[in-house]
Amino acid sequence: MTQNQTQFDQFAKNASSIGQAGMEAFIDSSTIFAKGCEDIVRTSVAMAQDSAEKQSAYAKDAMNCKTLGEWAEKQNKIAQANFSDFMSSASKISEMSVKLLTESAAPLSKQAEKAMKKATTQSAQKAA
Repeated sequence: MTQNQTQFDQFAKNASSIGQAGMEAFIDSSTIFAKGCEDIVRTSVAMAQDSAEKQSAYAKDAMNCKTLGEWAEKQNKIAQANFSDFMSSASKISEMSVKLLTESAAPLSKQAEKAMKKATTQSAQKAA
């Protein structure tokens, strides 16, 4: 009976330790994720401001056209520039998102790996 109580106490201590380490990993992961989201929002706002400035310049430039053909050509160039800017911005946000998810998952993955290694080691010791 005493051996069972000792084993249970050890199990409870290990579970508590793993739970605390898991919570710390979760907090680290959440902190990384929150900061990364701030960076993505900051970048998105900067991109939107840049786009608004470009659109204003494009509109002024288009208003200076003297013929319908010149205006159509200018609109085509504006559309191409907008598409290029959109693709560039989308790629940048996508890259930032992938990096953020990878970095924010790292503390949780590391903790899960430690917990599994500890559980495997303890299981092997009990079997021996």
